[in-house]
Amino acid sequence: MRYLIGIDIGTSSVKGILMSEDGIDRKTAREEFHYDYPKKGWVEITAESYLDTCFRLIRKLAEQLPENSEIIGISEASASGNLLLLDSENKPLTPIFNWQDERVSDEAKRVLDIDFDREGYYNITGWPLGDTFPLAQLCRIKYHEPELLERAKKVCMSTEYLNFMLTGKWGVGTSAGTPFYLIDQQKGVYYKPVLDTLGIDKDKLPPVMKTGTTVGTVTKKAAELTLLAEGTPVVLGTFDHPSAARGSGVFDEGQMLLSCGTSWVGFLPVKDRKKIIKNKLLADPFLSPDGCWGAMFSLPSVSSKLEKYIIKYISDGDGMYRELEKMAAKSSPGAGGLRINPYEDDDEEKINKYQKCDIARAIMESVGYLMKEKLDALSKNNITAKSAIMAGGPTENPVWVSSIEQILGIPVKVIDGAYAGAIGAASVAGIGTGIYRNEAEAFRILNGNKVNM
Repeated sequence: MRYLIGIDIGTSSVKGILMSEDGIDRKTAREEFHYDYPKKGWVEITAESYLDTCFRLIRKLAEQLPENSEIIGISEASASGNLLLLDSENKPLTPIFNWQDERVSDEAKRVLDIDFDREGYYNITGWPLGDTFPLAQLCRIKYHEPELLERAKKVCMSTEYLNFMLTGKWGVGTSAGTPFYLIDQQKGVYYKPVLDTLGIDKDKLPPVMKTGTTVGTVTKKAAELTLLAEGTPVVLGTFDHPSAARGSGVFDEGQMLLSCGTSWVGFLPVKDRKKIIKNKLLADPFLSPDGCWGAMFSLPSVSSKLEKYIIKYISDGDGMYRELEKMAAKSSPGAGGLRINPYEDDDEEKINKYQKCDIARAIMESVGYLMKEKLDALSKNNITAKSAIMAGGPTENPVWVSSIEQILGIPVKVIDGAYAGAIGAASVAGIGTGIYRNEAEAFRILNGNKVNM
């Protein structure tokens, strides 16, 4: 029996699935990341801790491989945008700066040309430039520690570092590489004018490759650390939400993936990339040039916003989400008229007038209302969602799913829930190793014999 491994590297945790090529046998595992917060707003993790967590996850999956079976490919989806600098021996010069890190102030404005065309650059990279993610961090380093940038022999992100430590080879896919903010998304090459401004030669960067390319095979050392067989192909995956869309069968216009994690993200296939840029959405290469591009909008870091309300009004224990779900189930749709916006300061006097079960329901429903606002605005510009697939942790609770469906006013289904991204990564591994012809065939095979996980 042949098996595939798909890994979904999120912000707070990494999830993985070991699945047979027919999709029948599935084993899952999960590991948590442990970040350092040296100062307020700083979010980082050591390369060693990051690697140990990912390797531990892979070992858990490899240990579950049945006898007389083999793993024939592995691929990762990732919530990337996490910068790392390495020296000439590929040892870390810095921690991994997480995409949520807020230590950059105005360095990007200072380093980039005063006449830098942000709108034009957005069209090139597919994402609007802000003060987080690797380009902003590189501008900060260029401004404050130029000698560090000169000393670095490799500039990469965390996922590409993991692949290198598995294979000894460098590569970055066009989807996973979008948060780098250095790649011309339509041409699939690094954007030289910005590299010149930063003083970074492209040889310091992982080569840009197509999603599904086998970047290399597992080395003897990596095999010992992960329990994978030496020579196992490692296939370049995608950004996390496009991977979850692959795992959920969201390929066509009118469909939407609602991915619920640290941030809640709406992912919509759109044929015309210009429409994505016009609507100020994040663009992903997805199935282009033959199929749709991916359009994304988000409720950034909304889970942490919700947790503040949960801790204050529902429970502050380890089982806070179970208590939230239990209380919300006792309320009715509409939460007795209570509306909460997790991005605003709470009106404690108003909220405390409601029963605890209504507060719990209102916390759950708050993200639904925010999503509906986004979708209503997009529908006015001819980007619509007629149905949705929901993925992520909240899918494990039927109250949350049903409340989202009622608020959005469209059918909402759950296919693979929390492991949709990992299954999408496994399908990419299968396509890259020749098991499946394309994403549609991979989805049909892997879900035709699906079992409950």
